[in-house]
Amino acid sequence: MKKLIPYEIDGNKVSAEYLQKAIEPNLSQLETDLVGDLSYYSENSQYTSGSLKIISITAIGDDQYSMSYGFKWTIFNGCLDINADEYTTERVSFKVKSHGLEFDIIDTQRSTSAEEL
Repeated sequence: MKKLIPYEIDGNKVSAEYLQKAIEPNLSQLETDLVGDLSYYSENSQYTSGSLKIISITAIGDDQYSMSYGFKWTIFNGCLDINADEYTTERVSFKVKSHGLEFDIIDTQRSTSAEEL
């Protein structure tokens, strides 16, 4: 799935630091898509709101970058005596375009039974 953050590149040479400063104020637009569906860990998994942070941005090609990010999530199941806080790191690639930053996000939403049939 493609997700675009509208952003005007001011004509300067783009650096990882420059991109991080451009993305950080817009992380809330990407938060749900980047965290994805945590139910593959457990149906009781919950994202810790506001914990999404950029770890690093690296160039992987002409106008193509990889962003490493991390976030916290919790899982509680009293019956199984599980109460854990976890931290996960992931990566997403994106392209710098003239009108914005286009993220290529893997859709991790669980399919419904109807969709599988």
